[in-house]
Amino acid sequence: MLAVLLLGSCATGPGEGSAVGQVWAPDCGLDGEPFSLDPNFFGMEPSRSVEIIDMRMQRGGDIQNLSDGVSFFIAEPELLKAEMLGADIELELLDSPVQMTLYLNRTCPLLSQIPVVYRSVSGTIRFDELYVPWIENDNRMTTAVFTDVELVDTAEPEIRRAVLSGDISFLVQRGMPPQNFGF
Repeated sequence: MLAVLLLGSCATGPGEGSAVGQVWAPDCGLDGEPFSLDPNFFGMEPSRSVEIIDMRMQRGGDIQNLSDGVSFFIAEPELLKAEMLGADIELELLDSPVQMTLYLNRTCPLLSQIPVVYRSVSGTIRFDELYVPWIENDNRMTTAVFTDVELVDTAEPEIRRAVLSGDISFLVQRGMPPQNFGF
């Protein structure tokens, strides 16, 4: 139910992006071969009450549980916008103001009992523009480039991992979520 409520406040928009590299997910047959996300859905879920932003780019407009994608969690978006635009931000597991997650819920749909959801532990991300909905902005664009991001399953980091580089650029637009929810 919480996921449905969060998606109801999702801002989507036209954009482009990429996430390419290698993925190791032995339970679903991914053993380090080349990987390309080819995203065509871009969304932002801001939470003004705790001043965080959760962005995602994914293949297809389905809910996250049925899609492959990369999410970007920004813990202090106002600080990032004011002081870190144009700078490389180190992606460390707990200390970074930005964390990335790779989810492969379409490529690996419950073939095993272990979901493919990996968290960033190293690499860099650089935001050149960041739209923060609750402050004054020059425009509604968000653009970022990430480089050599290592993402791991913290329970099995040597076996279940990925290394990705890519970019995201999208125009944030408010509106209804693109999914049709039938209950």
